[in-house]
Amino acid sequence: MVEAAIVTPVLLLFVFGIFEFGFAFRDYLAVANSTRDGAREASVAGNVGDADYRMMRAIERAAAALPDGTIDRIVVFKAAGATGTIPEICKTTTDSATLDSNSCNIYDGDDFGLTEDQFGCDPTANPVPDPDRHWCPTDRVVAVGVLDFVGVYMRVSHVYLTGLFGSTITFEDTSVLKVEPQEV
Repeated sequence: MVEAAIVTPVLLLFVFGIFEFGFAFRDYLAVANSTRDGAREASVAGNVGDADYRMMRAIERAAAALPDGTIDRIVVFKAAGATGTIPEICKTTTDSATLDSNSCNIYDGDDFGLTEDQFGCDPTANPVPDPDRHWCPTDRVVAVGVLDFVGVYMRVSHVYLTGLFGSTITFEDTSVLKVEPQEV
């Protein structure tokens, strides 16, 4: 009885730790795969008008393993190069002028419900301006030799099931690819 009283809490902590690590690792991998798939789709789509819509669909498919409501932010941004990083301000701001000057389009998990006709770079669209207006896909450079780099950043809040290791942890990932050259 005494031995069970000593071993049981340690054993339960070990078992719950395995569960928590497994679910957290699943979410981490889903974030990494989602950003890669999103960047790949944005790169291939190039400067077609629905590039961000296609990118959102690719992320939605890749993020299917994530629990609902955990995606905090998705950012499509113009990277300075293959090793370019997301401008820090794009991770937090919603200010339209700041997003314009940094070429960042901001999305969240609720934006998976947007339809293709809600994209198109129109800042005056009613009732809500188009979400891809800050770095319009049709403005992306796709000419050989001067191609843009497109980056996709994603932030997810993983909620621990047991609370033994805290309540949440944030996973972030960024992928940057050169836009594929298009026929001119």
